Amino acid sequence: MSEPKKKLWIGNLAYKVQKDDLEELFKQYGQITEIKVLDKGPHVYAFVEFEKVEKAIDAFNSLQGRELKGQAMKIEYASGRKRTTNDRDKDRGRGGNDKYRKRDSNYKRRSRSRSIDRHKKKSKSHKKHSSSSESSRRDKQYNSKKQPQRSPSDDLSN
Repeated sequence: MSEPKKKLWIGNLAYKVQKDDLEELFKQYGQITEIKVLDKGPHVYAFVEFEKVEKAIDAFNSLQGRELKGQAMKIEYASGRKRTTNDRDKDRGRGGNDKYRKRDSNYKRRSRSRSIDRHKKKSKSHKKHSSSSESSRRDKQYNSKKQPQRSPSDDLSN
């Protein structure tokens, strides 16, 4: 657990939670200076800042895991800084050095057209779904057109 602070982060909120709902719940623990509710796609979370650290501690201890509009709240002390994508990746066990999101200025991305061109160059005899009878027929035709093999002794006799 991080060091207690005046500002609390409240996560795992139901999408229908409003600022007024949080204010009603948290104001019983002390004077609130600010409430922010953020909706980031499927994730709804909020920040509640108290005037005094002691009041934030009381709210943290009393409301941790309590249900609000059908969801159990998760409460943490706010870190005091904005989180970046790499911070979230570290928390999720992805490291944080996400080479697929951040491209080096010297990195040159390969064109997707290469793979398309490669497939166009295949001859018709390389069809994926040919039956075994077709391929054996082709083999017979190819073998019948072959010239007889010459041995090295044939070359010496001339």
